[in-house]
Amino acid sequence: MDSKTRMDTPLLPQKRLNIAITKVMAGISATLGTMWALITYVFPDPSVFGFGFLNWKNLILVISVFLFLAALSIGWQARRLPEAIKGTLSVALAILLAGGFFILGSEYAKPTFEFAQSQKLIIENDGANLFGKRIELVDGVRIELVECEQIGQSPNCVLELTNTNVDRDVRDLKQSTLFEKTGGSLDVEQLQVGQSKTDQWNSFPLVRNVPTRITLVFQPVRGKLDSIPALKVRFRSLKGEDNVVKFSGVAVN
Repeated sequence: MDSKTRMDTPLLPQKRLNIAITKVMAGISATLGTMWALITYVFPDPSVFGFGFLNWKNLILVISVFLFLAALSIGWQARRLPEAIKGTLSVALAILLAGGFFILGSEYAKPTFEFAQSQKLIIENDGANLFGKRIELVDGVRIELVECEQIGQSPNCVLELTNTNVDRDVRDLKQSTLFEKTGGSLDVEQLQVGQSKTDQWNSFPLVRNVPTRITLVFQPVRGKLDSIPALKVRFRSLKGEDNVVKFSGVAVN
């Protein structure tokens, strides 16, 4: 074996690794491009596939991970370049990575493609977080589902609202809806704010950083509810838009 062969032999595993990384990145790029095209132009509503994970938030998350891995791969393969070229490439990668994450963040905050805009109208909550709580932050209001129970024939759900912005009024909370197992919807019959009960309030004050307990008393049902398939909490934003938080699979104590 001559000296040239001895010098080339250690490079074979490295070349194979680079080729494998290139193929993997190319495959991911093609897959993401196809998914984006299908979801944007062919199937604006990905629920037709029957996969719950196909939503715009997960799509943006996957693209973010791919963007980071692509930059990491390019940086890895460019490590043997001259210092001047490698430095220029590093700056370009940093700018492109920052720009890409900025665009993805903009899409997350205010999506432009159709099915994402429709999904953003309803905030889905399918289970508890790491601390065992079911919480969503909507329009500066932290909404926690404390519990649901059936008192007599009337389902009751207790929420805790915490305003993280300036003092405001919460409107149209009585437009919330509870769905039972057969698909029937139950409207709110009574709203309790703290210790006060009233059937007349359409709005109530929400002071900044003061947790406010809300009890929604829904229409009576026949029999006993074991669980609630969906609870839609609806209220008006400061801009007059409808905000809906959907709690799915709620247990009844």
